[in-house]
Amino acid sequence: MDEVAAATGDAAAMAAASAPMFGVLDIVLLAGMAGFGIYWVYFRNSSKPQSPPTKGYTMQPTLVAPKANDSSFIAKMKASGKNIVVFYGSQTGTAEEFALRLVKEAARYGMKALYPADPEECEMEELSKLSEINNSLVIFCMATYGEGDPTDNASAFYEWLKSEEPDLTGVNYAVFGLGNKTYEHFNSMGKFFDKRLEELGATRVVEAGVGDDDGNMEEDFLTWKDTLWPAVLDFFGLEMNLQEISMRQYRLEIPDVPSEKLFTGEIARLRSYQTQRPPFDAKNPFLAQVTAWRELHKGGDRSCMHIELDISNSKLRYDSGDHVAVYPVNDPALVNRFGELLSVDLDTQISLVNIDDQSTKKHPFPCPCTYRTALSHYLDITSNPRTHVLKELAEHTTNFEEKQKLLMMASSSLEGKELYQQWVLQDNRSLLHILEDLPSCKPSLDLVCELLTRLQSRYYSISSSSKVPNLVLLFSNTVSRLT
Repeated sequence: MDEVAAATGDAAAMAAASAPMFGVLDIVLLAGMAGFGIYWVYFRNSSKPQSPPTKGYTMQPTLVAPKANDSSFIAKMKASGKNIVVFYGSQTGTAEEFALRLVKEAARYGMKALYPADPEECEMEELSKLSEINNSLVIFCMATYGEGDPTDNASAFYEWLKSEEPDLTGVNYAVFGLGNKTYEHFNSMGKFFDKRLEELGATRVVEAGVGDDDGNMEEDFLTWKDTLWPAVLDFFGLEMNLQEISMRQYRLEIPDVPSEKLFTGEIARLRSYQTQRPPFDAKNPFLAQVTAWRELHKGGDRSCMHIELDISNSKLRYDSGDHVAVYPVNDPALVNRFGELLSVDLDTQISLVNIDDQSTKKHPFPCPCTYRTALSHYLDITSNPRTHVLKELAEHTTNFEEKQKLLMMASSSLEGKELYQQWVLQDNRSLLHILEDLPSCKPSLDLVCELLTRLQSRYYSISSSSKVPNLVLLFSNTVSRLT
């Protein structure tokens, strides 16, 4: 049956194939439809205006300048055409200040230096690649902390340089060390970096400088700096060509933000004092209540204070002999005096922004804030100004005699050094005192904020036992000084 059915189907298919595909009526209908289509396309639509041809577009890649890796100082130097980098190891801010001064002065000699670099924020393993940059130089301003130790921000770099063997052939360097001769391991970090870099094949451009905080650190730095630049110019075969350029590192911006967006004394995180969150450290301090404050004894101009701090709910742990950092606040009367002398509303909102877009340090202190906050919480308004500050102030002094006095103290002459030693250091003048004593000196307050150094925390040894919960006991010696 299956075979019969198959044969019948094949015969039917063959019969259908032999029959004509279209009949007469089909052909007539198809011809009519074709004629109507021709009429519609060529005659009816010809009366309509044609749409303009659609413009074709191709996707073109957007050319964006490559952005340097934030931690790659070599990439930043290459991207910005700079050939000098200055690293600092600083615990109290002095080494960082010296590094900044070197960066600014490099421009006066026709060289380009990267903004002072924190080794903790850089890929220091790249140091050997510095030889890839023509006429390049690395300068280290390294302070010694405690008993011959590196500063916190330089400790990792110190350990790496001590334990590893990078080939630094072709790297040119200079070192200025900061220390205090009253300590046994005087300037050990400056000496270590100077010696170790040479051992690894780097080339010393100038003899290392040694600064003594027990003597006159400023004079030590100036003496070394006066030998640095001539040695650098001679090493690279460059001619002395001093250029008068602006020494400003920050520009002033006047923001207009709500009060909750303003820093009010916080070290790092905005509103961290209003909303306390652990873990607490140097950049996120705990607001401890002072539960006891009494004078134990007094003799002459010295006084010993007993201070107790409540650290409940902080989760802080310590051992006897550890240190606690206390962030000071400047005297409101001194702060107000700046506004009076320079005729500035201290509640004006400000933001100082680094003009070097390659720098990782965008502001000299937390911004935006007000002048009052900056002068109260962030800037050291009572310390003795260094000589480069006096030189800047001279540019804003109109009285000839007052201006010459500032310029002399800022010079490297023997007479100028003696005058600076007596009038500023021995008489213990602050920048505020200078503005009062030289009434024609009228710098802008934003320049003053740039010139002043950061207000540093004060470290005190903890005298209480760690077995006493939630309590930190301090003994503080205070000295009254008439200025």
